Amino acid sequence: MFKKLISLAIFLGIAYATVNVGAVYIRYQQFKDAVHETALFAGNKTDEQLTARVMELAHRDNVPLDPEYVHIERVADRVTITASYVETIKVLPGYQRQWQFDVVTR
Repeated sequence: MFKKLISLAIFLGIAYATVNVGAVYIRYQQFKDAVHETALFAGNKTDEQLTARVMELAHRDNVPLDPEYVHIERVADRVTITASYVETIKVLPGYQRQWQFDVVTR
């Protein structure tokens, strides 16, 4: 009986961590894809317009991004957008971890 309770507790802990980490990772991937698309279709937009668009995407995807961590670089006709943010994830009840996420379009 005790062994079953321990097994159940471990299973629930793994499930809890998977749901919490998975949700954050999916949100990161969606944001990264949207920023990549923004860079691909930057056209003649200014750096300020691109930064504003990235911030709109961050707000839409609930990404805790500060505008000063968004960088736009132009080389020839190619636009590279770089953004970094840190998110606190509840891995287990009572245990949180901060993870840094970096978005770089190339």
